[in-house]
Amino acid sequence: MFNNKVAIVTGGTGALGRVIVNHFAAHGMKVYIPVRSMPEFMKVFEQSDETEFKGLPKRYGLPCDASNEAEVKEFCENVVKQEKRIDFLINTVGGYHPKRLIVDTDKELIEKQLLLNFYTTFYFTKHVLGFFKANNFGRVVAIGAKPAIETTAGKFAYSFSKAGVVNLMQTLAAEYKDVNITFNTIIPSIIDTPANRESMQNQDFSKWVTPMEIAETCLILCHESKSDSGNVIKMYGEV
Repeated sequence: MFNNKVAIVTGGTGALGRVIVNHFAAHGMKVYIPVRSMPEFMKVFEQSDETEFKGLPKRYGLPCDASNEAEVKEFCENVVKQEKRIDFLINTVGGYHPKRLIVDTDKELIEKQLLLNFYTTFYFTKHVLGFFKANNFGRVVAIGAKPAIETTAGKFAYSFSKAGVVNLMQTLAAEYKDVNITFNTIIPSIIDTPANRESMQNQDFSKWVTPMEIAETCLILCHESKSDSGNVIKMYGEV
């Protein structure tokens, strides 16, 4: 059912994003990835051709700074020019900061986290909506974080930015409840990535949620009916 459907996966060269990209491509989708560096895209996906719409089957990189709204708008328009449609958007761009208490938190940190975690999701979601509405179909999945829904000391800027993502998806679900477009958020705890293993070497990695488990949940959410919107799906593993 996913053959030749068109997906955008932001953060597609990251430890989580690349697994989602490959999983979607394996199910027959054409997957477009915004990248700051085409060499990075080629390295991650073992591509040898720099031509924009060439590369390994069904995985395509296009230059785009996900934190720049003008570039995001252009990216989405370029995908539609090529494919005539966009069906799915998976927002995985994000990052966190070291523990910092409120008394030590400044405006700069909050703004950086908002730009990285919230605005990237906001921009891409905003600029696919017109194409979704034209086709009366679309599925958006955003990757949140446990601190977005459970207060975590020392993580205010991160929590605040990710809470915005959850609220954004739920607000859109309410605004588009009468059309066949859905908006859902996955809330992972610790994801089993090389970087997390390196920074938390004494943990039991077997209890962490895996990128493939998240990728499969994204795929399921792309298949769900329009009534399944505004959900917050907790994926905490055994933590």
